[in-house]
Amino acid sequence: MILLGRWVVPVSSPYFENGAVVVEQDKILDFGPSATIQAKYRQHQIRSYPDAAILPGFVNVHTHLELTVLRGYLENLPFWNWIQKLTRTKYQVLTYDELVVSALLGAVEAIRAGITTVADPMDLGASLEAVLTSGLRAVLYQECFSPKEEEADQVLERLQRKVEELKEKVNRWPEDALFPATDQSSSTTPSDTERPHTRLTLGVSPHAPYTVSRSLFQKVHTYARTQKIPVCIHAAESRAEIQLLEKGLGPIMQSYRTRGVDWQPPECSPVQYLHRLGVITDSTLLVHCVHLTDHDYKLIESEKASVAHCPKSNWKLGHGYMNLKAMRQRQIRLGLGTDSVASNNNMDLFEEMRFALFNPSWLEATPAGSGMKASILAFGAEDALRLATLGGAEALGMSSKIGSIEISKQADLVAIDLSQPHTLPVFSPVTALVLSARASDVRMTMVGGELLLEEGKMQRVSEPMLCRAVEKIREKMLNAPG
Repeated sequence: MILLGRWVVPVSSPYFENGAVVVEQDKILDFGPSATIQAKYRQHQIRSYPDAAILPGFVNVHTHLELTVLRGYLENLPFWNWIQKLTRTKYQVLTYDELVVSALLGAVEAIRAGITTVADPMDLGASLEAVLTSGLRAVLYQECFSPKEEEADQVLERLQRKVEELKEKVNRWPEDALFPATDQSSSTTPSDTERPHTRLTLGVSPHAPYTVSRSLFQKVHTYARTQKIPVCIHAAESRAEIQLLEKGLGPIMQSYRTRGVDWQPPECSPVQYLHRLGVITDSTLLVHCVHLTDHDYKLIESEKASVAHCPKSNWKLGHGYMNLKAMRQRQIRLGLGTDSVASNNNMDLFEEMRFALFNPSWLEATPAGSGMKASILAFGAEDALRLATLGGAEALGMSSKIGSIEISKQADLVAIDLSQPHTLPVFSPVTALVLSARASDVRMTMVGGELLLEEGKMQRVSEPMLCRAVEKIREKMLNAPG
């Protein structure tokens, strides 16, 4: 198959006009000027996107697909109350099947937004159903929670059992599918159906310093190292978390007292605490990292850990902003994440790129003290696009497979229309993509050579059926007590 575009934007090399990408099975076979490629591969089927830029699919390094139906449900709450209402709704109101619908809604939104890979901490396994049904590439982290030291062994056993159950479910797929695929799914090749694990990586997520005990952190770390699987940890997100770790104060400490949790504050930052426990490594993804000290950056850099930057979510929940400039100066592996749409309200990495580009850390005082000026040369549109593609792939340890248009990489590609009034005129496709384009401009999304979205139509999922199921869940939530 040959994909023709007005522009090809490889990310790892300069863009060019009137380009083409050759896809064979699940990989990129070749790319270059359209005339040259068509003359060289005369027998290949052609798909043309004459007004679009073809580029690698976006890599969303932090989502919570299970929480998609909570979009707009948790507004105007202080962070700790937000967490409590989220937890109550997830475990006391919604069923597992409803969470599968929620996760699938998130997966469909991701595909429509040009996202081809998600990194998703999940608790109940609903995200597994969603990515297998939709065809997304994913790193799924099985979460675990318990701040009580005495529960560490029990929680670890439960975590190990859940991971094995997830592996079994993947091997049985699609026998246990809860949501039927559309008739259009015949475009799926036999290898996609028989080997869904080729797009799926399983990991673990000891949730956060305020939800996981010291012992549990270390036991999960040992398990992950033995199994050679990646780890995701929420860290340094809120001031409540900082209060707890540095002084043993705040709303989380009050909750601990109510629940009988014995907690002695380490009197240090979350990153320093995790480092003391020995649980930060080169396979660790630290999420948020809003409240960091200079020493924290050095620790993350020295351990070669990765960071998920979720700019919109951080602002919306009132946490502030990550110092993106400091992260870049340290050359820490970094990707963009939307977080859940419960805390963001959409899964649009175009918006996240713009938020990263306008991060306050790029501002610096003028020598005369007359105001602020932007360090516009420090981080431009090309950098923002890289953060959403190859940077995310690097953060997940997947840059040898995805994140850029290169020969032999996986054919995870998108076509984005740049012919609409809000993107014209186009002097540079990169500038247009980062500063003007929207998720609704995505015309095609391909993962591993398989078309998941083509000219506005989802290829694997019945959206009318999905939307009807979501509406029933909405009505149930509206009538839920409390």
